[in-house]
Amino acid sequence: MKEKLCEMTARYSDQPTTSVTLEMPTELFEHVKKAACLEKSDYQTLINCYVQNGLINNQAQIKRKEFAEHAQEVLKNQGIRPDAITEIFTKFLY
Repeated sequence: MKEKLCEMTARYSDQPTTSVTLEMPTELFEHVKKAACLEKSDYQTLINCYVQNGLINNQAQIKRKEFAEHAQEVLKNQGIRPDAITEIFTKFLY
């Protein structure tokens, strides 16, 4: 069985797509194109796969950040001073 550089999950396979413009260093782009060629794939698919896997790997971190933002908003709506909110989150998150 051939080793794959990046395995796409089926989560987004049937979703509509949108075009984006992405700037990246030329040398990095050349590496991506070479990797895609080795995969017998196109570079767009490989970049999409890398982005998807990066998001999956960072999902816990994303959820923590979303929770922290929500909690800060709740505290703000309860009348807690902004400097107190900052102090609370500085102590808990760092």
